[in-house]
Amino acid sequence: MNASVLLVGDGNFPSSLVGSVRGFSALTIDSVPSTEEAEAIIQTRPPDLLLLQSSLPDNWKLCRTLKKQRQLAWVYCILLEDRVNFLSVPANGSLVDLVNLTTKALEAGADAYLWLPQKWPDADFSHQEFPTQAAQSRLLEAQVRTGLHRVRSYRELTRANDLLSAIALADPLTQINNRRAFDWELPRQIKNARSKELDLSLMIVDIDYFKTVNDTYGHLVGDQALKMLAERLQYNMRFYDTLFRYGGEEFVILLSNTTSEEAFIIGRRFCQLISEKPFPIESVDLNLTVSIGVSGLLPTDDNQGTNLLHRADQNLLKAKAEGRNRVVLNPAS
Repeated sequence: MNASVLLVGDGNFPSSLVGSVRGFSALTIDSVPSTEEAEAIIQTRPPDLLLLQSSLPDNWKLCRTLKKQRQLAWVYCILLEDRVNFLSVPANGSLVDLVNLTTKALEAGADAYLWLPQKWPDADFSHQEFPTQAAQSRLLEAQVRTGLHRVRSYRELTRANDLLSAIALADPLTQINNRRAFDWELPRQIKNARSKELDLSLMIVDIDYFKTVNDTYGHLVGDQALKMLAERLQYNMRFYDTLFRYGGEEFVILLSNTTSEEAFIIGRRFCQLISEKPFPIESVDLNLTVSIGVSGLLPTDDNQGTNLLHRADQNLLKAKAEGRNRVVLNPAS
């Protein structure tokens, strides 16, 4: 696994860690002396593991801030205590303060808090056996392995979720966005258009007499026709327009930063592109036409896009009623 580690600490903190942990040589390691520099790196290329010098107060804040950001909360954060006298321990050798500090670190968002001073604090720990440097190094190595395992699991889960999301939002036949993707994307584009004071238009494209195609040539030819029509639409769309298979032989196109009048012109071009060139499928040159209903976003439309979609659907019905192979834009749309 090509993992990255960011060490945040001053003095000899970074060099002492690199020298004490076996396996660090196989990782990509960066070190910075301040929290400010660490924040800049994390925002541009977040590390898999973050090792923070506990004696820098801002490192505690960095850990807390990091874990509050959903897109960065997966970074494995270890706070390392390297000071000698960092506790106020009663003379009887109580370890209550150690527990309290660990609790504080975990509440700050740290995944682990390790005590790795060169010797115990000045207190009566004569009854305690101080762990060797080798034992401390093994402890840190174990935490690093734990962090890498968690990051690996996170990445695998993210890839699986991305794949499932792509499958859920894609039409299995045409491989374009499906109805579910449209229902999610339409409100988002409406919000974006209104916040930026941009135009937004929508068109519904319906293949004319598609049932006749299936009845005459079979559903395999019909499926191939749908795939080829989707490809032709996509090839002739602008890169910032979005195509969806709405259902059956219906497609929806969202045209951002486009007035309804401009969308009407685009729709007429689509009609021409589809009707003038047959679709060669097996031994058949299939002639298809489409009817298109267009509408543009109005200030009174709802945020979910129900009104916008309804007007386009009504204009599609008019296009069908007026003879098909045409585009209809109601002046009030």
